[in-house]
Amino acid sequence: MKKVVSFSGGRTSAYLCKVMIDKFGKDNVDFIFMDTGAEHPKTYEFIRKVNDEFGLNLVCLRGDFSRPLGGGVYYNIVDISDIKQDLKPFQQMAGKYGIPYTGGMFCTDRMKLKPFKKYCDDVYGKKNYETWLGIRADEPKRLTPKPFIKYMAEITDAEKQDVINYWSKMPFDLGIDEWLGNCVFCPKKSNLKLAAAQRDEPKHYHDFISLLASDSVRVDDNTGHYSKMYRGKQSLQSLIATFDGSTGEEIKSRIRGSKMIDTNSCSESCEVFNQQG
Repeated sequence: MKKVVSFSGGRTSAYLCKVMIDKFGKDNVDFIFMDTGAEHPKTYEFIRKVNDEFGLNLVCLRGDFSRPLGGGVYYNIVDISDIKQDLKPFQQMAGKYGIPYTGGMFCTDRMKLKPFKKYCDDVYGKKNYETWLGIRADEPKRLTPKPFIKYMAEITDAEKQDVINYWSKMPFDLGIDEWLGNCVFCPKKSNLKLAAAQRDEPKHYHDFISLLASDSVRVDDNTGHYSKMYRGKQSLQSLIATFDGSTGEEIKSRIRGSKMIDTNSCSESCEVFNQQG
């Protein structure tokens, strides 16, 4: 049974890569990253450094949405130097399926889960591999038993602070605040985190809303729409507008004060097969 780590690009997921190598040996584990094109640039930098540090020989995949509706999603293998914040996988997904939205967040399924499974089925054969996810013992709500799915908590009792301490001693770290993790403007994030992300990344915010409203996005009676993509069935622009008059530091202070960066934060990683948070 081949062991395959789904590396999300977060600190815990990267820590899992090290634990897997130490426990099972590098030759017995493969490592895969699914690129949405919507991560923070420092996430991509971190991924490349982790790959070099641990010798992962990381396989990087992007969803292939070129097949017509009904033909499913495939994958493209890309070089690790080509993963970046260009929004292309997200744009191609939205062109085929429309806009994901609160209550219909199919983006992880289309950009991560389906391409990942197709690649692994092709390379290892169906039911000949187990997928390992960076879910810690202090994230009990995310430890859902599933066939062929394994969690970091099964082989180490390391908790969030242990992971943070590990990276603090390394010569490099992820280097971003948690509200910038995952796709930067993911609708799963709280409104406060989205507002903080907009203050920190205004250019990416502009690029993202331009994509959502572009003519390349599929819009019909069977799809979502950018105007109802976020909590309360509102657009990203209208959500951000509710924070007019608040500075970035004021918003971030509210995040810290409400303990929204504590254990179980969805902003740390968006895992294949494990989408709650």
